[in-house]
Amino acid sequence: MTNIYSIIESFGRQFWVEPDKFQDFYNFKLTKSSRNTVKTSSRNFKANYTHQPEKAKIVLFDRVMFYSNDNNVYLGKPLLNDFRIEGSLLPGLRKKSKLVVFKMRAKKAYRRKIGHKVSSRRVRFDNVLRIMSSKNRYDLQVLVKSSKT
Repeated sequence: MTNIYSIIESFGRQFWVEPDKFQDFYNFKLTKSSRNTVKTSSRNFKANYTHQPEKAKIVLFDRVMFYSNDNNVYLGKPLLNDFRIEGSLLPGLRKKSKLVVFKMRAKKAYRRKIGHKVSSRRVRFDNVLRIMSSKNRYDLQVLVKSSKT
């Protein structure tokens, strides 16, 4: 069994990354694109709803701190500039269980119960890329290719 993994830094946190594994990111923001809005007119009360599911988008993580395979270990100080992790952004938002905050002051009859659900985006890590420099140009060499693609 191959033991290939890396550690990346993203969104202010560090994540353990392996090929064909999933990770949820909480503060993942996409650039705003043109979305179809609900159109209503005053003459007819029909609303035109169009649903287009999102396709998996490619996400490139370039803040790689550590990479290890069976034979070699690369440790960044603090980052490895030669490595990139390629992932696919899977469609849809995921909501975690509700986070409940309960505030209370003893003997004051003060009680507040507040809660919210945290939404996240799921990323499947596909490839580990390495930048190989040759004369006057740079090439990406695929070190680990996903078995699902």
